Amino acid sequence: MLVNFNALSDSTIHALDGDIGQIKDVYFDDRYWTIRFLVVDIKPWVPLSKKTLISPIALLEFDAEIQLLNLSITRDKVKNSPQIEEHETVSRQFERSYFDYYAYGYYWVGPGTWGEYAYPMALDSRHTLLKDSEKIDDTQTTNHLRSAKEIIHYGIDAVDGKKGYIKDLIWDTYNWTLRYLVVDTRDWLPGGKKVLISPEQLASLNWQDKTVTCTLDLEQIKSCPQYQIEKLNDAGYLKEVNAQLMFNK
Repeated sequence: MLVNFNALSDSTIHALDGDIGQIKDVYFDDRYWTIRFLVVDIKPWVPLSKKTLISPIALLEFDAEIQLLNLSITRDKVKNSPQIEEHETVSRQFERSYFDYYAYGYYWVGPGTWGEYAYPMALDSRHTLLKDSEKIDDTQTTNHLRSAKEIIHYGIDAVDGKKGYIKDLIWDTYNWTLRYLVVDTRDWLPGGKKVLISPEQLASLNWQDKTVTCTLDLEQIKSCPQYQIEKLNDAGYLKEVNAQLMFNK
């Protein structure tokens, strides 16, 4: 199932024994374009709580109609989990303590997006946890986490210097990777429209200038599939989208 970031934001998180709060942001890995944590506000339930993070490893089904995301863990498990200050960044050291608390396998140990696995729930087992210090390298000591809320409205730099900006992000709930970026072209394309591009069409992110460089030129962006949110999970529409994006590679 595909879900856009704007719909995911403010969705309710439901643990095994009740609601715990609402999603305020997601932290994604800028190498794999994969969500590593949901940032959840649990203060209405736990008034003195700090920033609370939920890993996709604990995520079950998402009900887009009522904006409800179910978890495989209890409220107390979340309440007692490692937390960080509101403006503190997520370090690898924090991730280690967090994953050890939940007895999760480390996603950064292995060759793929989720280590040795195709989807995050596979890491919900202590036997997957690898702590061989001889196998720790830079990918194990440094993470690449970014705020999705931060890059919404970042500028898009085309090959020929034209610009649009990121309007939304589309995530796949199977493995919580990014499927598409929604680009708003109204600032430079007469009439303007929202189009979809894929992460494979991005060259780099410039956090200082707040821009994303893509490998497409103006004409290619103009020919990208138009974003139709009401058809986000329509098989026929997605087939056409993917065919158009492949043509632009």
